[in-house]
Amino acid sequence: MKPTTWLPLSLLLFSATAIADDTFDFPPASVTWASPENYRDVRSSSGNQPRFQQQVFENLSEYFGDMARIYLAPDQTLNIKVNNLDLAGDIRYGAETGQKIRVLTSISAPSISFSYKISQGKTAMKSDTVMLTNLNYQASVWGMGRDRALAYEKQLIHDWARKTLRNK
Repeated sequence: MKPTTWLPLSLLLFSATAIADDTFDFPPASVTWASPENYRDVRSSSGNQPRFQQQVFENLSEYFGDMARIYLAPDQTLNIKVNNLDLAGDIRYGAETGQKIRVLTSISAPSISFSYKISQGKTAMKSDTVMLTNLNYQASVWGMGRDRALAYEKQLIHDWARKTLRNK
């Protein structure tokens, strides 16, 4: 195949996969990332954008699964459909290096909106749509926890799970 032919074809295939919904199963949770091309901010500061996005979705999906294992009864499941995600901070260009970096400021709080359903067998126990954000996010994660990947977004999920999933 000539290079001029495969380049447009590969770009078409890449764009088709970039807008597909991703679903991750971390029993007892299943998380679907719906229309990620419309999310407010899941941008990589460096490296491969599709790989970064995949890692973010997988990491947060696994955390939803961890919270479901902790707070749900053994016979319950959690289904999540994420509608929007805005990572903590925003992407800027470094003054000295000119490279992209993620800068955390008080006006760049993380947020995530999703709908969820808690089921027991085939019976829906509870469902709702929520929008989580923490405008004081920089004060909510202390010490070594700040160095973990997606610490601020995981704190949002943890606080929601502790309040919503406990004793359901």
